Amino acid sequence: MNRRNFLKASSLSATAAMTGSMASLAALLHSQEVNANTNEDYKALVCVFLYGGMDNHDTIIPYDNDSYRQWAQIRSSLLSSYQTPRTRENLLPLVSSASRFGERRFALPPEMKGLQQLYQQGSMAVMGNVGPLLETTSADSINNETAKLPARLFSHNDQQSTWMSGTTEGAQLGWAGQLNDTLIQSGQQSVSTFSAITTSEAELLLTGAQTTPFHVQGGSAVSLDILDESDGALQAQLLSHFSAQDSNKGALIKRDLATKNNQAYAANALYNQALSANSGGNIQMPRSRLGNQLGAVAKTINARSQLQSKRQIFMVALGGFDTHSEQAQSLPGLQKMLDEAIVGFYQNMVAMDLADKVTLFTASDFGRTLAVNGDGTDHGWGAHHFVVGGAVNGGHIYGDIPPATFNHALDAGSGRLIPTTSVEQYAANFGAWLGLGEAELASVFPNLANFNERPTLFQT
Repeated sequence: MNRRNFLKASSLSATAAMTGSMASLAALLHSQEVNANTNEDYKALVCVFLYGGMDNHDTIIPYDNDSYRQWAQIRSSLLSSYQTPRTRENLLPLVSSASRFGERRFALPPEMKGLQQLYQQGSMAVMGNVGPLLETTSADSINNETAKLPARLFSHNDQQSTWMSGTTEGAQLGWAGQLNDTLIQSGQQSVSTFSAITTSEAELLLTGAQTTPFHVQGGSAVSLDILDESDGALQAQLLSHFSAQDSNKGALIKRDLATKNNQAYAANALYNQALSANSGGNIQMPRSRLGNQLGAVAKTINARSQLQSKRQIFMVALGGFDTHSEQAQSLPGLQKMLDEAIVGFYQNMVAMDLADKVTLFTASDFGRTLAVNGDGTDHGWGAHHFVVGGAVNGGHIYGDIPPATFNHALDAGSGRLIPTTSVEQYAANFGAWLGLGEAELASVFPNLANFNERPTLFQT
């Protein structure tokens, strides 16, 4: 790994508290209380971003007899291909959601047994039909061309950006990064290299004016192979070079670059030492793409005292949800991976006595069409998402689950759902839970005033 890639993958906004001196680094690490449970005011958000657009119509499935028959008839050509049949008998009912929707009932697919259990025990909620909105919208307002619509709907890159920042591709600041900025400005959070951490290349969601994402790869901060493989005088010389200890003179740009390089190196070393010092946490996670990432998040949370952040926001990602074809072959495996990883992560939070301090939520480009294109589905708009944690008012479906039919007031065509809850309303719940007031939330989410009162996902 060269210095350019090292810097790119490292946090370039390490705080002044960071120092390139390894002696100072060790002192900083060991000056913190090893027992992380002393930080009683700690809270963390974990975003699981599902790239490609998870099929909402095959995630929260109609379960009452009439609705299920209607849904199954529309999707008959697709349902015949599933290895585990999507028969009503194989679905996992979300029992306590029934009364709010009259006679209508809902269920999860058979691959999501763990999430069903979390829902039934009150540790998971469903946020129904959420997506980018500028104002309340209906099929009539779209058809009459009076609706003010988000830009570039149904485009992967643009809708990923809109979910993370409120604007299309090219945006600079994400809403989670701005939430962290606001926590800093209000005095609830100090500037910290480790307040925003991503295990993927994506960083927009976590980027703020004062907040730069710290990258974790393979469960640790970026390291340099040449340092790991050398020793003695050579390692000391390389260490001095990569930590820029000999760059204290020369042009301003050179000194600034050296300082950033030094800070990045120190931050990475501190992160890895903090995790090593807390390796006894006995964290067990499924060995999968998502399980490994959430395992890294769990280990980071376990080392929170050394990393000195009262509030942390994490982003992990799982791709493969752009199921235009072969949906029956790919989606069940992805749903099973999602289920096992989220449940495993929650169980670790319970074991750490942090279940009510850590909230995990899902997000995605968009939902998908109710209509089948042959052996898959096409880009949609509104979708249904999961919110998991001990502080969540679980066992409920918030927002709306429109009927699995066509040509209703929330059908934008082919069963693309027009959202009834905006991303900003959804995200504002997380900002409020972290400790921000309504005026502060309005500064981060300027369109909140365009909507009715948002659903409250957390216990009061």
